[in-house]
Amino acid sequence: MKIAIVHDWLVNVAGAEKVLKQLLICYPNADVFCLFDYLNTNDKQTVLNGRKTTTTYLQNIPFIKTKYRFLIPFLFKAIEKLDLKDYDLIISSSHAVAKGVKKHKHQQHFCYCHTPVRYAWNLKSTYLKRIPPLFKSIASNQLEKMRVWDLENSQQIDFFIANSNYIKGRIKSNYQREADVIHPPVDADYYQPKSVERDNNIAPFLVISRLVHYKMINLIIEAFNQLPHLKLQVIGEGPQLNNLKAIANKNITFLGFLPNSQLINYYQNSEALIQIAVEDFGITSLEAQACGLPVIALNKGGYTETTIHHKTGVLFEEQTANSLIKGIEEYLKIKSTLKTTDLRANAILFGEERFRSELMAFINNKIIIKD
Repeated sequence: MKIAIVHDWLVNVAGAEKVLKQLLICYPNADVFCLFDYLNTNDKQTVLNGRKTTTTYLQNIPFIKTKYRFLIPFLFKAIEKLDLKDYDLIISSSHAVAKGVKKHKHQQHFCYCHTPVRYAWNLKSTYLKRIPPLFKSIASNQLEKMRVWDLENSQQIDFFIANSNYIKGRIKSNYQREADVIHPPVDADYYQPKSVERDNNIAPFLVISRLVHYKMINLIIEAFNQLPHLKLQVIGEGPQLNNLKAIANKNITFLGFLPNSQLINYYQNSEALIQIAVEDFGITSLEAQACGLPVIALNKGGYTETTIHHKTGVLFEEQTANSLIKGIEEYLKIKSTLKTTDLRANAILFGEERFRSELMAFINNKIIIKD
């Protein structure tokens, strides 16, 4: 069979790109398509293993790498321009528009859905807050068109695979479609705990996130501003960086973007990973656990599937600074009961080999050879 794998876009390596990497291991002869590809040389090798990508006309827009979120009408129009008529099987890795690629009658389309399009569904109001008043009405209209487009195209997909039960529910409520759940992979061989046992001293807490509005890092900053005796280190970059620095006290340090080779050191030597957004899955929490780092996370979304309360961390109930503070205080009381072996055992359940096995078994079971 001739296989096409369609990804939204390639700008940096996050959870979706780690899934793409595994898809290409499963299907080494597949061709890769995306809207645009700006991965650096090292990331290309890591994710694509030397493969070239076929991109769209958006690749030639100079500012597309940083401004693509403001060009929504062009995203779904561009994905429809990809010509995949010569392929038998389409596998899309989609958190935005990849699922909207045109399918022909002789083809089957399996969509690994990281989330329905955030801008058009659950984060529409958040997105519009960033739009200047003069353009807000136009942007709202475009998002509504995208929602209609997204719903229509979702009906053309043969099989949905959700990355979590949380996203399975959103696929059902947004698209009225059923989905099977295959959790994303964590590289538990790479992410390892340090050989020396953690001591009883309180190390700096850790945040790893894109610094965008919906991640709600401002609430974490607010909480640690009220906990001056505790330190927080924030890894990541994004448009909210300067705003967050402006409100942060001296016990909070911003480290910017760090590659995995440096990131693992913080996983191994921090106190706990803090996560307050409603995440689709949250693979960072499992990378942390694989390194023996406990997780303090909001008891909503994907974290309810990756974090075991009082065994691999603490789940707090509300997306507020005060609720997070209670979660941190609860963690400090029970931290001595959390065992590295339990943390790693939980992460290993989500391993890469498990992901590949489940995914290929699912596709092989469902696929129909069409004339």
